[in-house]
This record gives sequence, C-alpha cells and structure tokens, in this order.
Amino acid sequence: MAASEVDGKSYEPPIDRTHRSGSIGLVVIVALALVVAMLAVPFLANEWAERYLWGLLAILAVVGVFALLASAAGILRFADGRERNDVTKAIVDRGFEGVLVTDPAGRIAYANQAYLDLIGATRPEDVRTVERAFDGDPEVAEAIYRLAQSARDGKKLGEDVRVPGKPGEAARWFRIRVRPLDPERRAGATVWTAADITRDRERQENIFQELQHAIDYLDHAPAGFFSVDAAGRVIYLNATLAGWLDHDLAQIGPAGLKLSELVAGDGAKLIETLSPTPGDIALHVVDLDLKTKSGRAFPVRLLHKIAYTNDGTPGASRTLVLNRESDADDADALRSAEVRFARFFNSTPIAIAAIDPAGRLGRSNAAFARVFGDALKATDQKENGRSLLGLVAERDRPALAEALTAAIARKESIPPVEATLAGDGSRSARFFLSPVEDGEGDGETAIVYALDITEAKHLERQFAQSQKMNAVGQLAGGIAHDFNNVLNAIILASDFLLGNHRPTDPSFADIMQIKQNANRAAALVRQLLAFSRRQTLRPQVIALGDAISDLSMLLRRLLGEKVKLDVVHGRDLWPVRADLSQFEQVVVNLAVNARDAMPDGGTLSIRTRN
Repeated sequence: MAASEVDGKSYEPPIDRTHRSGSIGLVVIVALALVVAMLAVPFLANEWAERYLWGLLAILAVVGVFALLASAAGILRFADGRERNDVTKAIVDRGFEGVLVTDPAGRIAYANQAYLDLIGATRPEDVRTVERAFDGDPEVAEAIYRLAQSARDGKKLGEDVRVPGKPGEAARWFRIRVRPLDPERRAGATVWTAADITRDRERQENIFQELQHAIDYLDHAPAGFFSVDAAGRVIYLNATLAGWLDHDLAQIGPAGLKLSELVAGDGAKLIETLSPTPGDIALHVVDLDLKTKSGRAFPVRLLHKIAYTNDGTPGASRTLVLNRESDADDADALRSAEVRFARFFNSTPIAIAAIDPAGRLGRSNAAFARVFGDALKATDQKENGRSLLGLVAERDRPALAEALTAAIARKESIPPVEATLAGDGSRSARFFLSPVEDGEGDGETAIVYALDITEAKHLERQFAQSQKMNAVGQLAGGIAHDFNNVLNAIILASDFLLGNHRPTDPSFADIMQIKQNANRAAALVRQLLAFSRRQTLRPQVIALGDAISDLSMLLRRLLGEKVKLDVVHGRDLWPVRADLSQFEQVVVNLAVNARDAMPDGGTLSIRTRN
C-alpha cells in the first residue's frame, strides 16, 4: 500500500491499488538476457570476444548513466515501499468525506478511512462498493441506481438519501455524489463521495419546525398582519386577518390578492401614495376601512412599516392591523368618536389634506390620494417633499399660491381656485382653502378641500358647443326661410319669362341658366333647413341616382381639390321612400368625413345599387 507524507507524518489509506507495482517477469527476462550474452563469449573468436565484451560493457554503462540521470530528475524512482510526498493525495486520504474509486469492472481501486468509517468497515477486506453498502432499502437502491447510471453515461450527479436505521436506531441521511474520473472515457474509473449529513438534516428540520411555530404564532395572533410588495400584491396574510375579512387562505390562488381587494374605497390609493423617506424605514399610522369578502366595511388602524431605497422606491411592507370595530361600540365616547371620524374622513368623496406653513402636504384622506395619486408619485414630489403647488400645472400655480398665502395668514372668505392638474393637462380640480385656528393642529396651518371637476368641465364644454350649434342652426334656419322666398320669386319669374320666349330666342338660354342656378340654390336651402332641424320630416319616394346627381356639385366643393368624387349608379334602381332632407344630410356628412380622413388626397366613391 502506498503512503503519503504531510508534516513528517505518514498516512496510509486502507485500500490503494491505483499505483503500478514492479513486474518480476521483466526482471527475469533482463537476467536471462544478461546470462545469454555472457554464455555467448566462449563461442566467439578471441579477436571478436574482446570487442564483444567491450561493447556489452559500453551498453550497460550507457544504460546505467541514463538510469542515474532519470533518477536524479525524478523520472525514475527506486521502489522502497513508499510513495513520494503528495499533499493532494494526503488531503483525500484524510478527508472528512468518504471517497471510493472503482475501476471499469466495478472493483475497488481506492477507499479512504472516512469511507470505511461511513459504512462501518473495520478491515480493508470488509470494504464494499456503494451499490452493496446501501442496498437494504428500495428507495435508497433506486437512488443508487440513478447515480450509477449517470456515471456510466459520463455525467455527474448527487442525491441525498435517507437510510432507515435498525430497530431502536434513528434513520441516517447521506449525501452521495458520483462522477467519472475521466469524462471522455465512458467506461473508465468512477469516483464516489459520501458524507453523513444527519446532523445537518436534523438542524434543518429543527429550524423548519421553529419557523412553522413562528408562522403559527403569527397566524393566530390577536391582531391582523399582512405584507404588500411594491406592485400592490399581498404577499402574506395571517389567519387572523383572513378570518376578519371572511377569506379562506386555502382558496387564495397563487396570484394572491391585490391591496385594492382588501381596502374599501380609495384606501389603497392612500397607502400607495404615502410620503416616502428615501433610504429610511418609515412607520405610517392610517385609519381606514377594510372590506370583507361579502363587501361589508371593517374599520381598522394600520401600522404600516415600510423600507425605502435611496431613490424612494418602496420595498415590501410590514403592516399590523388593529381591529377598530369593537372600539366603535366602546363605552368610551372619545374613542368611539375618533373611530367614526376616521371612517368619515377616509370615506368622504371630497379630497382633504392638511397644509404646513411651508405649503407641504400633511395628513390626507383616501379621496385625495385618488384624485392626486399620479402627481404625488412624481419624482420632483419625492425629492422636494409633497407640495400643494406641485399638484397643479405651472400656469395655475400663482393663483393657488395666492390663496395658500391667504390661508396661512388666517384670512377668511378665500375664493376657490380652479386649476389644471400636473401631468397631461386633461384633468382639472377646484381648490377650497381654509385656515386652521391656533392649537387645532400639529404644525398644520391650513386645510385644502379639492373637487375633481374634470367631468364637469367636459360637460360644460359639450353644453357650450351644443348651444353654439343650436344658435348656428337657428340662424341658418331663419336665413334659409327668407332666402327660400327670394328663390321662389326668381324661379317664378324665370318660368314666366320662359313662357314668353321661344327656344330659338337668343335670351332663352340665359333665362334657362337663371332657373337652373335658382334650383341649385333651392337645394342648398333644403340642406340648410335640414341642418337647422327646423322642418318637419316628410318621407317621400326619391330616386337615389337623381338625388346623388343633384348633390354632386355641393359634394365636390366640400371635398376640395385633393379629393375626387366618383359616382357610379347601379342598374334598374328602385325608388326609395325616405326623407329627402335627412338623406341629403347623411351624404353631406359622409363627404365631410371623407375629406377629413384623406388630407393628402384620394377618391370618394359613391355606388348606388338595389
């Protein structure tokens, strides 16, 4: 057996057949060759015998010199029952993990002392391979088979196996790994390593049990608890809070709940827009209503603890939930009033917030977070503190600043201010500011009330546009009636003149042109009457082709020079019963829409068919 030396101490592994021993056959062959060479001397002539001996001696001298040089260089070593000092081999020999090397035939080529201790072998003759040492349990045998198959395929694999103990003994855990010694050779030697990890497993199981106990304590604590990530997803909810809100933890899907599904009204917006403290851990106390699964309001107080990064990005929260429903029925009138005020404050649809002397926002309700949530999350608001003026557009800030100054100065009867909200400029709000009397607030000098008037502004613009269109329609209707009377007189006069002139008269063509132009003007009057909606609907039988032809001149003017009009009439058109003015209005609207849709030019094709 080979031995390794470290610090002057010799370590001998129980089994080491990895080194090659000397061959006695080779020694016999070399000896026979020398004997034959010496016996050949008497048979040589005297003059050849001397030369032969000198040549043989020269060959042996050369071999001896090369042997000495190889020995000095470390290429050739003289066997003395000991290997040279090899630190790497000593590490394996005295390692904590059991190491076993098997040859391609499955025979043991190497095993260190740790492996013997692991399988309980007292002598080298008792050493068994991994397959034989762990073949008592079917589950273990299955794992060993997978490891052996992986080694045959030239792959590495490791598994943790549980070996049942003898009667009265606890089970043991082993971590077994296998790898081919030479991955390029599929049928080469195999290296097995095994380690007893029973203590590690016991420690992990103890930690897991302690964690389960901690979770059980937290789940059944007398207060609710939940955690929310930066995206508003509830990543943990204890059993106490789930019971309060009638949620079954076993039925909550892998996607979990959203914060908006737990908080009533706009309370989720209020939590999401809390003032951040970059690089610090902040604790916010919020009174609001949660909602049960059935939709019932549940008053609570949230102790919302959250850590922020240096750029103000929030992390996962740690939120303690205190049940305030019992406080609402408490005999203490002051506490009951506090609970009711918190619920009213956060449930009101009017946005309310407190203002400090520097114009920064303090406490606010859920409606305020809903109306100004996007502006409160803006980068400049995070960096410079939440400012009231930062919520509105730049052009409306002077008027709001003047009202804010008056409120801080405790002036009464401050007129409301209408301003466009910061952002895309599509939303507006009306601000009411009132001063706070001395001693009524902690650093609060004014209260701001805000109403979102975006929809009201939109309706106001629509109503103004409607009034404008009605006025234009009335004007067009009045002009059309008067102009229609003038056209009737022109048409009658032209008819009278045509009756007094023959077609051969030179003036007949001019009079006919006057009548045609008057008829076209009468068509325009009908369209104006249809636009003004002043005339009664009178369905009549109309020919589509004739109606489209009469409108073609007006349509070309509406379309302009870039858009061409293409009218194609179908065959055998049947008359259609409809109101002529409405039909003309539909065609005119079609032309206007086509002109707006093709600013770079195109063709409007109108095809009439059955």
